[in-house]
Amino acid sequence: MLSFLKLQSKIKHADWPYIIQTLFLYVLLSAVSIAFLEGFLLLFSLLFFTVFSILLAIFHQYNQQKEGLEYQHYKIQSIGELQNLLPFRAPMPPMNGWAATPELAVNVLKEIIRSKPNIILELGSGITTLINGYALEKYHPQGRVLSIDHDADYADVTKNELKLHDLENFVEIRIAPLKEAEINGSIQTWYDLSSINFETKIDLLIVDGPPVKTEKMARYPALPFLNDHLSEKCTIIIHDTKRKQEEAIVNRWLREYPSFNIIKLRTDKGISILTR
Repeated sequence: MLSFLKLQSKIKHADWPYIIQTLFLYVLLSAVSIAFLEGFLLLFSLLFFTVFSILLAIFHQYNQQKEGLEYQHYKIQSIGELQNLLPFRAPMPPMNGWAATPELAVNVLKEIIRSKPNIILELGSGITTLINGYALEKYHPQGRVLSIDHDADYADVTKNELKLHDLENFVEIRIAPLKEAEINGSIQTWYDLSSINFETKIDLLIVDGPPVKTEKMARYPALPFLNDHLSEKCTIIIHDTKRKQEEAIVNRWLREYPSFNIIKLRTDKGISILTR
């Protein structure tokens, strides 16, 4: 039983649809064979379906490993680029688990180098907050970051990291609790920005919060609520777009705000960049 649970824990969420579909097809074809065949033909068909299912599993596993290696190469390349392009003064937090990936961090850095945004608004503080600070310090010292987080404890962790890296002059972290708000005729939970005054237009919006577990389509309100505060040539970077919810959010944004164009980056978690 324990060995089964260990095996189950190693199976990725993305593999389950494939496993279920393959198992269903195998059971269906085997049931049809048992119902209509007998003798040698029945034995041959069951053997054929079994071998075919095994080969499909091997091919799927090969593709998964190949894709995983490609993602790992991208991560290693991204980490190397970050180290070469930014003057880190202290160790960086781990870029794994729920944290921003190296691919997200390097694309944020690339956008800052390219467009030199004066105001960066970040939904969800963390590693990208440090990347933003370092990037502005080196490539656009006039720029500033406003990082919003609903979790005061997590925001304190980021503040301590900013102090350690001596980036407090470039980044301001604000606590914005989650609350219910009406948007397009429906009620959604999102950041309470009533105490934040957007005096200057936002040039770069990074959407990596609130947590997806908050509710369905948790990150959708970002564009409807902030659209009036975005500059004419604003760029939006949203993380985790390989998940169906985030993919649906981006597609809905594009329908409702057709002035934006999209670039989809192929990473393990998915990154989408919207520009206009």
